Amino acid sequence: MDGWQALFRGAGGKLGDVRDRKLAAHLDFLVAERGEDEATVLAAALRAGVEALYREALTEGFLFGRIPRERFLLEVGPEVLAEVEFQRDALRRDVEWGLRGA
Repeated sequence: MDGWQALFRGAGGKLGDVRDRKLAAHLDFLVAERGEDEATVLAAALRAGVEALYREALTEGFLFGRIPRERFLLEVGPEVLAEVEFQRDALRRDVEWGLRGA
């Protein structure tokens, strides 16, 4: 059993479910396609995953008022800030329109 594949196997040594098999197949593909060893691919995946989760939490914090606009701007840049604010404002307009019964 490959090292990382053990992460996706239960105590009985069998793959857990379809999602686990799909994830394992994706990792196999990345290892082959990138020509890198499993540890390198997993390290890159961990970095990318943590970064994605961080950005998601940062955006949620901004939208719920827990993170100041200035900090959000410094973390994500003006383009992302503009996109998030545009989406927030569009959603607000849609909700207001729906509540008016239009």
